[in-house]
Amino acid sequence: MSPRSMAQFSPARFILVSIIAAIIVGTILLSVPWSQKVPIPFVDTLFTATSALCTCGLLTIPLSNFTPFGHCMLLLLIQIGGLGLITLTLFLMSCFIRFGFATQLMAGQLLELESWKNIRNILFFIVLVTLCVESLGALLIFGSIYQDYALSKALFLAVFHAVSSFCDAGLSLFPQGFITHKDNFMLLLTVSCIMTFSGLGFITWYDIMQCIKTYKQRKKNHLSLHSKIVISMAFFLVSSSALLYWILERHNTLLSLSMPLGLINALFNGIALRGTGFTTIPIDQLQLATLLLIMIMAFIGSSPGSTGSGVKVTTFAILIATIKSAIKGQTIVTIMGRTIAKDQTYKAIAIIVLGCSWILITTFCLLITEQGMSFLDILFESVSSFATLGLSTGITPYLSSTGKFFIILSMIIGRIGALGLVLAFWKKHENPEFSYPEERIILG
Repeated sequence: MSPRSMAQFSPARFILVSIIAAIIVGTILLSVPWSQKVPIPFVDTLFTATSALCTCGLLTIPLSNFTPFGHCMLLLLIQIGGLGLITLTLFLMSCFIRFGFATQLMAGQLLELESWKNIRNILFFIVLVTLCVESLGALLIFGSIYQDYALSKALFLAVFHAVSSFCDAGLSLFPQGFITHKDNFMLLLTVSCIMTFSGLGFITWYDIMQCIKTYKQRKKNHLSLHSKIVISMAFFLVSSSALLYWILERHNTLLSLSMPLGLINALFNGIALRGTGFTTIPIDQLQLATLLLIMIMAFIGSSPGSTGSGVKVTTFAILIATIKSAIKGQTIVTIMGRTIAKDQTYKAIAIIVLGCSWILITTFCLLITEQGMSFLDILFESVSSFATLGLSTGITPYLSSTGKFFIILSMIIGRIGALGLVLAFWKKHENPEFSYPEERIILG
């Protein structure tokens, strides 16, 4: 690939095309007779394939309608969607060929890295960490459920839920999801740890490992600003969401549980509502304030470079820092003693505004196509699909075909980002930037 063609390269367009292609292949694999126990309409098969690949978890039909082969196909789609088709392709390429300059630059743009020099090491690190965490998670999950199922089924359920947890897919093969396992302390703790680990993102863990490595060698190395923001924001969001969940539900859905079980359920749901979509409590039993909390946390989502979606914690951190600077009357945005580039500030605001705009558009369209459904149910569905959360108040199976296509589109946009979709179709111009005369207007 020539430098000129690299200048025209659009990572968002590449990712969009790969996702659509993978959804088509996944739909075909789920449509074959040996994938289905009963005939499934095409729109529902397409919906399920999209939900698995976009690691969303929304379903219009029960997963029990698929055969064990179908479940294996879903597992494959979840793994591809979690790691990313591009990441897996680049990893396989790196095993057999040596990356040239153009390929390294392209990979750096796809993985949103500032430095592309260690692309090969990062790709191997991503795959190795995924295999290790999912394998360890599967063993621990198996140890907590093997008494309830036959050996072969317990093994597959352990692997499926380890992958689903790590990839933030939210799909479960348990008859009632995790609701029937809300008193299984070990299972909830294991899945909580997997979700927390994946939520930090591969780049953050790579940064942490590099710091540990240099520390052992007695060399100076510090976490990047990105990693510091991700870790601090993740701690704040997880702790605050778990605490608020427990406060709101301790006299409601958590009332029948003991204090230790109530706390682990609050922690589990507090972590899961940021993107994974697992729940130990039926959604229709939650308070309205809890539903609003879920929508806010899901919209913020996980960190960049992770398997989760949402607008990302770094984007939210820049927004808060921008608001803080505006209140102080400052013209620069700073976080942890570092100035944030103006283009990243603009991008963060654009991501949040475009995300909110798409949710409003989806809600507006669904209010037209889904007559008789409440505004809160449709708003929750719109947020859940865009944030690829996967939780629903129960209206997903009853959506019209048009409504299902809106949710499918929302899941795809949520996976690549609203700004990413715009950039995928935005034609780059080589005209130099220029500024007009400055003039002030009245605000507020």
